[in-house]
Order: sequence, then structure tokens, then C-alpha cells
Amino acid sequence: LPDDRYMQNVDSLIQKEYEVTIDKDGFIEPSKKYENPDKTIVFLGGSTTECLYVDKYNRFPYLTGVLLEQNTGLKINSYNSGVSGNNSLHSLNILLNKVVPIKPDVVVMMHNINDLTTLLYEKSYWNNNPYRSPIVTTFLKENVDIVDVLRTVKNFLIPNLYQKFVDLRVRFGANISVDEFAHVRGQKLVIDKKMIKKEFELNLQTFINICKARGITPVLMTQQNRLTSIPDPLISKTLVTSLKKDFDIEYKDYKEAYDLLNQTIREVGLENGVMVIDLDKEIPHTKEFMYDVFHFNDNGSKLAAEIISKKLCNSSPPPLTPPTRGGEY
Repeated sequence: LPDDRYMQNVDSLIQKEYEVTIDKDGFIEPSKKYENPDKTIVFLGGSTTECLYVDKYNRFPYLTGVLLEQNTGLKINSYNSGVSGNNSLHSLNILLNKVVPIKPDVVVMMHNINDLTTLLYEKSYWNNNPYRSPIVTTFLKENVDIVDVLRTVKNFLIPNLYQKFVDLRVRFGANISVDEFAHVRGQKLVIDKKMIKKEFELNLQTFINICKARGITPVLMTQQNRLTSIPDPLISKTLVTSLKKDFDIEYKDYKEAYDLLNQTIREVGLENGVMVIDLDKEIPHTKEFMYDVFHFNDNGSKLAAEIISKKLCNSSPPPLTPPTRGGEY
């Protein structure tokens, strides 16, 4: 249930309970529909893949599988491995340690904003921020909140499980508001576009290389957004104001950096002969499809599923041709 504070910064989200169940491996259900599927697809990403505030059967990672089944007649398992706050380095970890063992045919990765945020505020994927670093400190020090420890450990043990713990705390009235970037808030930040592009590009290339080495078809996706040249009222009230007030960053510069990462996804895909599904271009940049700057509402998630399923079916050569099992290595 999105709380009242959350609802102050959205404009097309229904305030109600959204069902989220997690399987034993930390994937958002529905996930493993078949013991012996014809094809298996996994979606990697952050909260924009997780789709926490979308109805269970409308989340695009699941719905894409349903549409593909209808179009191909194949039995398809479609896994949602999105985790709020994750960047591409977290997804590389999940890919190697959790996704590769299930031998998927296709892995689709969508990242942008969390990578931009991490590299802009922390300057490196490897940093000391417990909410953004890939490094987990497992010992307890004086005055350390056990919830903070659980949140960092969850990314390496069972992604998505922490969210269920948060939901329980909220139900019992706990205040879990945390400022991840308090240590840089109030400082003027400089956007190092060259460094950000290079670091992101390296992670995209690593993703492709791992998939190809393991007999998996990699697919890249650009990220949908409402970053228009003239921001709409909600984006002006939330993002534009906070960027200027908290970090002295102009909206135009921020948008350019974000657009640069989407363009980097296109370039890396082209250079490697890898399919790119361009949600940035395919999804209208309006509140009809996103309830805030980046997150899908039900309409947006359903449209994304339609776009992704058509792209996977119509590509040449198609990655979901029946019925050989991919990922056998």
C-alpha cells in the first residue's frame, strides 16, 4: 500500500493494496509456472522492472510471458528479478549467482536511473553507501539499525524479501524513512558525463559477455520516463525542484545525462549485434503510463508487455523459436 507521503509525489497511481508474493529464490511471483518450460525469460532491473505498485498480473515481466505464450503456443516461464534500488552491477551479481543456474533462454536487462544516481552521488559503483554499494558488511557495530543490515544483506541473499519485511513494519506503524544521500545533500554536484557513460557502458558489455558465454540471448532495454524538454507539473514539483535545491543541478543537465545513458544502451546493443527494446521511444512520456518520473502504472506496464512480446516474436532471428532448450552448456 503506497502511504500518504508517497502519494504526494505521484499523479496517476491508485492508493490501494498491491499484492506482492516472492518465491523461494526471491523472484516476484508468478514466476515458475512450468516444471519443463519450452522457453525461460528473466527480467533484470530496479524498481521500474519490479513494478511494485502494479497489479500482480499486469506487471510486464509476467505479462510478457503470457502474451508470448498466446503468440507462440510455447510454455514460457517469465521471471521478474527487479529489485528496488538495484543498479546494473547488482544485476550482474544476480545474473551470475541466481539466473545462470536456471538456464534461461533470454535475459532482458533494463537500467538507467539507478546507475545515474549511484555514479552521480557516489562517483563509483563500489562505494560506502549501504543502500547503493555491492559490498555487504556483515558485522554489527554500536548503534547500527538491524533494519539497515537486513536491507543490505537481502540483495545478496534473497532479493525482494526485504520489501515484505518493510511492509510488515509499516503495518505496525514503524517509521522507516531513510535518506540515502544525506551525506551529499546540500552540496553542489558536478555531472561527470564521460565517467558515467564509460562505467555504465562497461557493465552493459559485461552483461552481454556473460550471457553469450553461457549460451543465453541477451536483450537490452532503454528506460521509460517523463523527462520531457518542458517538464510537466508533477516533474517540476518533485524532480526539478529537488535537483536544484539539494544538489544545485539544473534539470536540463540532468536530463542530458539520463538521455546519454539510454543512448549508450542503443549504441552498445548495435555494436554487439544485440536486440535493444527501446521503451524510451515506444512509451509516451506522459502520466497516462507512468505515475511519477519513471515508474509504470498499470496502463504503462501493459503497454510495455505488448511492445516487448512483439519485439521478441518479430525479431530476426527470433530468440523464442520452438522448441529447442537454450542455455544448455
